[in-house]
Amino acid sequence: ATNQIFRNHDQRNEYVNNFIVEMDKAGYEVRTGDFEIFSTETCKLPKNAFYCLGNNPNSPYAASNIPVIPNQVPFSYGTRMREDEAIVLIGVTPPLAKYFGFTFYLNNVEYNVGDSNGGYGKGIPTVIKPEDGRSHIQASLEDPINPSNMNVTSNGSYDDAFNKDFVLISSPDQNIVSTIKDQLIKLGVPESIFNVQGLSSETIDFGIEEKHDVVSPLFRMAFFDDEDDMKDYLRSIPWSLLRVTPKVMANETIPFDRIGRDVRSADATTQEYLRPSMNQLVREIRKEIGRDGLEARSLAVEADPDRCIDERTKCFFENTDSAYFNNFPGRLFQEYGHFVVVGVNNVEAGYARYSSVTLYGAREFISVGSFTSVGDMKGSVDRYIPDDPYKDQFYAMHFKRNCTGMEYCIDVPLEGEGSLMTRDTQIFMDRAYMFPNGTNGPDPAKMLPFRVIYIEERPLSSKVSLGKERFSQIRKRLFPGKDDKNTTVQGLNVPYPPYPIE
Repeated sequence: ATNQIFRNHDQRNEYVNNFIVEMDKAGYEVRTGDFEIFSTETCKLPKNAFYCLGNNPNSPYAASNIPVIPNQVPFSYGTRMREDEAIVLIGVTPPLAKYFGFTFYLNNVEYNVGDSNGGYGKGIPTVIKPEDGRSHIQASLEDPINPSNMNVTSNGSYDDAFNKDFVLISSPDQNIVSTIKDQLIKLGVPESIFNVQGLSSETIDFGIEEKHDVVSPLFRMAFFDDEDDMKDYLRSIPWSLLRVTPKVMANETIPFDRIGRDVRSADATTQEYLRPSMNQLVREIRKEIGRDGLEARSLAVEADPDRCIDERTKCFFENTDSAYFNNFPGRLFQEYGHFVVVGVNNVEAGYARYSSVTLYGAREFISVGSFTSVGDMKGSVDRYIPDDPYKDQFYAMHFKRNCTGMEYCIDVPLEGEGSLMTRDTQIFMDRAYMFPNGTNGPDPAKMLPFRVIYIEERPLSSKVSLGKERFSQIRKRLFPGKDDKNTTVQGLNVPYPPYPIE
């Protein structure tokens, strides 16, 4: 096989059909599945709301519909597996883009008393059994397979991993992995394009009954160089999804050990050298919008998937190829509201291959507005710090109800497409994907968190003082009993509500 022979559906299907015949002779059943593409548009459908929580609007997702075997309890976009099975993906990687990644997740497990109902290892243990009887862990089982580490026929560079044939085998059993490889090699598939995700019984309770764990493969891709290539690829995605099961359950398996994680951006320095410039940038912005703007602290999202798995808490389908920062402004987005989001352009600073900031409504956690390093950030601070040598390494973007006449501003209407009602609270999330000199995401401990400033630009005739008494009343009405500065919100430990930062 040569590169892109799997792109042609007829050619790929011929390989797959021959593989099914040979595996049948060897004592295995092979069932075929398909995929569901989740994008900003499909995430608006009510049936997909649960699967699109915190979606990255700049990154289409492909979720797998893995075929069900007899007597298995099914689960949408996930599966329960026997210890002697394998999931096989045969296809072509995407056209040139900023990123792609294949990740296998521990989706949900049977509820145990004491499981956390929060997230990122900071939730509150509960004795109330969830309605579905499951604890939704949603944590990656290992680092994703991405352009920096995927086995394809290439020159070894990041960009040369795109548009290439691949085989991905995910299994708890080394025996079946060897059998699958042998059969594919006999059919002419080069061993050099095989990729293996070992699934370990140390982290997964295998089996096909209701009590057993559900695992879910998920594929992400972002910022194709050519939009037409993206549409063609997603319209008829060139993959074949197979579930391989022994006709007679294996008496013995050779299990995989739990997979370790790569160190994040080990050779990177910190972004402390940018702090003076960021502080000056914020001062200049305050001169423009007014010094009485309120600022809420941003925090790195401590999305440690191993901790989520071990402590049975929720990781919200994190991705170790990305660093995440969250900001909960604690303000209602009023008709005259104005958010200014200020941070480091991590691509220009050399910490990421792409980065983005997204505004979500907290109620549904679906994107309502976003900007990215690809075409939005550069130049956005020139009017504030025109002579700063690091100016290209920052962004300053505005979110308003009406951006008429304003550059670097994102409209968030009160109703209609992309709307956010005034009574809805909101979340800002900053993502930085793929440290350029590594195999996963940058280390958030070495990065400066982004900053969010809020001000209300009411007409002079209706301006009202936002003194301490009114601020206290709003806080108590929205968050009764939340008097501490550090409060768990939706399972996340964040500074809430905001208070001015000097």
